[in-house]
Amino acid sequence: MFKLKDKDIIKCCLPVLENLFKKHKETYINLFFWERDVDINNLNLRPLLDTGLIKKVGNKFRANVFIFPLSGKFIVCDFLISHHRVKDGRYLRRKDDVWPIFAYESPYIAKKAIVKKGDYVLDLATGSGIIALFCAEKAKKVVGIDINPKAINYAQFNAILNNLEDKVEFRLGDLFEPVSAEKFDLIVWNGPTIATPDLPNKYPIYCFGGADGLNFTRKFIDRAPNYLSPKGRMQWLDPCLGNETSPKSLKIIKEIWGNSSLSVTYEQRVKPNPLYSLYENVGKFLLKPTKGLPRPLWIEPLTGKELSDWLDFLKRNNFTHIHAGMYRVYPSESFRITKTRPKKILFPRMNYLPQEWHFLSFSRIKQLLRICEGY
Repeated sequence: MFKLKDKDIIKCCLPVLENLFKKHKETYINLFFWERDVDINNLNLRPLLDTGLIKKVGNKFRANVFIFPLSGKFIVCDFLISHHRVKDGRYLRRKDDVWPIFAYESPYIAKKAIVKKGDYVLDLATGSGIIALFCAEKAKKVVGIDINPKAINYAQFNAILNNLEDKVEFRLGDLFEPVSAEKFDLIVWNGPTIATPDLPNKYPIYCFGGADGLNFTRKFIDRAPNYLSPKGRMQWLDPCLGNETSPKSLKIIKEIWGNSSLSVTYEQRVKPNPLYSLYENVGKFLLKPTKGLPRPLWIEPLTGKELSDWLDFLKRNNFTHIHAGMYRVYPSESFRITKTRPKKILFPRMNYLPQEWHFLSFSRIKQLLRICEGY
């Protein structure tokens, strides 16, 4: 957890990070992407040391956190894995870790947010605060909510670091609890939607979405319209299980919003990926660590029975494909759903998504950062 009282020291980190990234990119990536110990001479790193972003290890420096650069902002979060937290061949997880940033998710919605000048914005499951901070460039005010105290701490640090603390406010709580009497012009989120065996204590808070991955999504669809202003909009990223033609979230939307005055656009971001490989190989994937793959995401390993019970659940409920898309919701005279696809799908299938940053080459990381800048 970061100490937030001395804002001046936190703000001093920004020019140091800018200089490192612009003039010493390989050093930056060694530190904040690959988590390597580096020997840095002739650079003033004191603000990074004083805030705890890095630490001394002998005569070298090591990053304590992952720091993602995007369009002049620097977003602090946790590494998905750590080479310094390994036991019996598997990466150790922490319940309260703050979800890292990947090229195909948070940067996309952060830069594509349908925020308008003067909006009052709500960012649910804010995590590191990346979406809230980008919305704050146009919005009058942004409120970010997360159930994880560590995430709130990181988001507040990131707001100060990027000189946006006067435009954003972060509140601790579950879904809409901290804003029960408020209305928003835009509600946006990128929350916990990973389908896992229904064992919440075995997973970090950032990823557990229940057996079908829809725990958070169902609650959001049911409650969100109550917190919209008359011209309010909604937007979220949606990795979701479903059948061959559509994600289950679309069915839920039709059931709950079918009589509403909302126009829903679903942008397909990857081609549906069949689950047959999951059914055949999930045992190897979830029960045995695999070199180069940071998952499984559990804190405590699954038993064979826990795994087989979950697979039976997926089959019984006819989950045959994995989908990923972006929802945009606008006020309308009547309810309707429109499906779209971008001209170019950068990551065509779920199993083609980039590996965790630790395992990517320098050139691939630079390529992905350029893709993010182009969103």
